[in-house]
Amino acid sequence: MIDRVREMAQERQDQIVARLQDLVRIDTRNPYSGDADCAGELAGQDYLEPVLQEMGADTTRFDCPDDIYERMGVIGPEGREFAGRPVLVGEWDFGGDGPRVIINGHMDTVGTDGMTIEPFSGEVREGCVWGRGTSDCKGGLTVGLEAIRILLELGLPLAGSLVFESVVDEECSGSGAGTMACLDAGYTGDVALFVDGNSLAMTLGCGGCLTADLNVTGKMGHAARGSGVSGIEKGLLVKRGIDAFKLERETARPNCRVNLGIFNSGVHAAVVPGSAYMSMNIVYDVEEAEQARADGRGWSGAPIRERFEQVIREHEADDEWLREHPSEITWVKDLIPFEQDSADPWVVKMEETYREVLGEAPVVDKMMAWSDAAFPSALGGISTILMGPSLSGEAHGPVEHIVIEDMVRCTEVLAVFLARALCS
Repeated sequence: MIDRVREMAQERQDQIVARLQDLVRIDTRNPYSGDADCAGELAGQDYLEPVLQEMGADTTRFDCPDDIYERMGVIGPEGREFAGRPVLVGEWDFGGDGPRVIINGHMDTVGTDGMTIEPFSGEVREGCVWGRGTSDCKGGLTVGLEAIRILLELGLPLAGSLVFESVVDEECSGSGAGTMACLDAGYTGDVALFVDGNSLAMTLGCGGCLTADLNVTGKMGHAARGSGVSGIEKGLLVKRGIDAFKLERETARPNCRVNLGIFNSGVHAAVVPGSAYMSMNIVYDVEEAEQARADGRGWSGAPIRERFEQVIREHEADDEWLREHPSEITWVKDLIPFEQDSADPWVVKMEETYREVLGEAPVVDKMMAWSDAAFPSALGGISTILMGPSLSGEAHGPVEHIVIEDMVRCTEVLAVFLARALCS
């Protein structure tokens, strides 16, 4: 079977490339990317739904519930609009008592401002496809589709069911709303394969990620008269607290980075700035989420949030103005981590499949960046593996692209894995 699958995948290389080109040429930038006039994911889902139906899938669409974060017990951004940005699910029911296998990828992309190539060209050159979303995550969606097509064309006796999820709002602080909405709608299973992975590595976990916004209050005044209280100066005092927290945290856990990404203040050189705004990320480990749950705080970064606020308040206490006007700290999101046991039977099956198909051992890793694969694992108790064809380091970049050979190889592995999982 392996030889046949590899032959079919290689024969379909041109179709794989053409499918990815079609997807890249559809603007599916997340509306919260920061770009002007972002289209959202709808047109991409409109394109994919008839493809899934032609492949024999029963399809359904649904918007993420407005209260999806609260439903799932996750801190997410407030005021997110989901209407007209549907999740698309295709399902094949083969009957029998086989497993339910989920393939998940996201349709939304980050913005295109700053790209140095045509973002929606889908150009093919140097053995690669170029454009926004090639590596993150339209190449993965394409590979998942083609692996399913090969599975169906093999003509094997199949049992169980297969679910293909094209989700929304993974990017741009969306906190994986689309993947959570799938869980909320009952799309659970035995194993979830996330095609939003890097360079065919088997990724079995990710870090958690906290995002905090800080608003520092000053007092606007005329610079020439020396009136007012500078939001910049008070913001710099608050930043000392952030620096102290960063040092404490990264000394104890070097991989758990603290990054202040935004510091804005002021409107004019002649005006004392009346406020300052900062936004930052804090990465945290699975072990910390485990401890939080053991302490009755849920699977979260709650103790880290509390420690951060404590350090900031301690530093503000040294300044008379900040004692009376403490910064406003808003937790924008708390994206939970996960870690999949490497001895899990589905992980073992994937590793064996990879070795047999490609003739080499896979790289098995854990990403400290975040993935919405955390939700089926940590919230749904589903065995979860990330493996996709993304070119490491190119996602979100100014010259985003993906290697065609990697897409074909990933299709081969996934198709054989599906055949072994679902063959009765």
